[in-house]
Amino acid sequence: MSQLPLSYDNPVTAVFLRILAWELYVAKHHLKVQDVVTDQVQRARHELGLDALEGGAAHDFIRKLRVGKPLLSPKNTPPAPMEPEWKTEWRLLSLPPHSLVRKLSEDPVVVVPEELPQSQNFKEFQITLRNPALPTLRVYLGAESPKGNPFGTHRGVYFLRRVDSLYMGKSDEFDIRLSQHGKNKQPLWWCFITPVASEQTFTQDALGATESLLISFWNEISVLDNQKRGTDREPAFAYLQQAILLVEAASATLLWLIRKQKDLGLPVWSIPFKKWKGRNWPECYVMNAA
Repeated sequence: MSQLPLSYDNPVTAVFLRILAWELYVAKHHLKVQDVVTDQVQRARHELGLDALEGGAAHDFIRKLRVGKPLLSPKNTPPAPMEPEWKTEWRLLSLPPHSLVRKLSEDPVVVVPEELPQSQNFKEFQITLRNPALPTLRVYLGAESPKGNPFGTHRGVYFLRRVDSLYMGKSDEFDIRLSQHGKNKQPLWWCFITPVASEQTFTQDALGATESLLISFWNEISVLDNQKRGTDREPAFAYLQQAILLVEAASATLLWLIRKQKDLGLPVWSIPFKKWKGRNWPECYVMNAA
């Protein structure tokens, strides 16, 4: 499991605590256990594509979070995360819902360039998701190191699939970064995603925030190789908003690529989801739209 703070083996726990923390520290709501049982617990499961808990199962979920090394406040107290970092962790409190990303991953508009060099050893797409607020993306993916320097100074985020984990980062020199990672991380595949926008409108502040949010988002559901969440400093709202939208778009695109691997003629691609024993996990996340 990732060594990042506020990491959990159970993806439902991760999403639930994030939803609860947002209600308490951003929305400033005062919640009772029954509120949490009927709302936040079920919302967390819905985000991940899981069925709602029935009967006393939701109460049992809350009870288990209060025993051992407790993650939730003691019995007979208002439910709240025990870890104080939740109050200020903007990178988690700013995450988009998984249900939104899963829905966006359905049926994007995909354009393949008509003329590509025969020597090109990676695939290339332009992808527009079905939400006009999201940027159109250039998407590059492959298993081998690309020939030449095809990415130039495009700013974007990337995913590297290692044998047992996923690594992600940001770069405006991806040719150089991928060459470095190829030596020390030996990825099985890579995917580089950059918005179709001018360098002036997608700033370094927005790029740094995107990396931080992207790591935090995927850390909830998959095994990461990243040891840090990226930048600690919360950016100005305009850059944060750009970052949230790119995280939504890039994550939905990756999920679509994983789902469509056979149709695209790609090699076997996969995501190292957390090995939680929940029913239908992780198939429910990949295959079921919200």
